[in-house]
Amino acid sequence: MHPFQKHFHNVVQRDLILSENLLTASMLPGPKKIALCLGGESSDENFVISCLSALNIITGQKPYLTQQQPTQQRNTSPREGVGGKVTLRGPNMYLFWYKLLFHVLPRIRQFEGLKEPAHDNIYCFLLKDMFSFEELVPLFPYFEELRSLQCQFHFTTKKKAEAVILGHSLQLCFLSSEKEEKRK
Repeated sequence: MHPFQKHFHNVVQRDLILSENLLTASMLPGPKKIALCLGGESSDENFVISCLSALNIITGQKPYLTQQQPTQQRNTSPREGVGGKVTLRGPNMYLFWYKLLFHVLPRIRQFEGLKEPAHDNIYCFLLKDMFSFEELVPLFPYFEELRSLQCQFHFTTKKKAEAVILGHSLQLCFLSSEKEEKRK
């Protein structure tokens, strides 16, 4: 079991039971999965392969190919690949979360925090600097075309306030709405 997963089970869950006055542990909110998407408009074979390779290197899990949405003009032509997607659950999810919080986000220049969640049970953000992942730096020529990584954190929460509390307990540094307004 990864230390971050132990932290969630031994510290965060117990803290949530005490602070939220829950009757059973099954009512506790928790992280469900992390979905990572990488791609773009280009269906160039080299671009798609570099997207799939980068996701494989970052997560250690084999990504699957995402295809173009069919348009009305081209119903009969085969759909082309435009990127890749990985869904992380269980120990791999906690391992990636730990890597993101303690290795990737500190490497981002002028990182000021993440916006508060906009949905009840999903938190999404874009990571624009792919080379914040140390594994990709030596392979720069292969991945220089890649743009931004879309990260989606799925929780078992029912309200936005629960997602914010869970995010704070899992070390996600959300900006409060007051701080966001001051920045503008």
